[in-house]
Amino acid sequence: MKKEYFYLNGETKVGPLSLDALKFAPITPTTLVWTNTIPDWVEAQTLPELEGLFNSPAGSPPSPPQASYGAGNYANPAGVRPPMPENYLVWAILTTVLCCLPLGIVSIVNATKVSTLYLQGDYTAAQKASDNAKKWALWGAILGVVIGLLYIIFIVVFGVLGGLAEL
Repeated sequence: MKKEYFYLNGETKVGPLSLDALKFAPITPTTLVWTNTIPDWVEAQTLPELEGLFNSPAGSPPSPPQASYGAGNYANPAGVRPPMPENYLVWAILTTVLCCLPLGIVSIVNATKVSTLYLQGDYTAAQKASDNAKKWALWGAILGVVIGLLYIIFIVVFGVLGGLAEL
């Protein structure tokens, strides 16, 4: 089972987070933390995996991971969180309801992954899920327009042929 972490920010539970993402969250030694391997909330300083985070020399934060993120796929040396990508959930729902159920569902699945991946600190995967949600919603909308146009052409052609047959 993958270990997931949560922490309390005031009254709000934040998570699930990976250990790397938790290390860059705004926590202090006394912040209450919980993981799926312990029964109750504990202070962050009591978790062995966070021990080095609070015992580092005064004023020196831990070194951020050299991960890449976003569409530009560039390094994140300062540990700065990029803006969350658009999830395109509204477009995915509209595509599903108005025209193309299978493509819309794929778009909805990807759209719902965006915020979870972003909060876990996986910015590259969040951007990819956003791009996929947009792609599938767009293809669904295009397919819906094409099917609609073909339907209109079909009605007009058979309407004209039906009128000619009466003559």
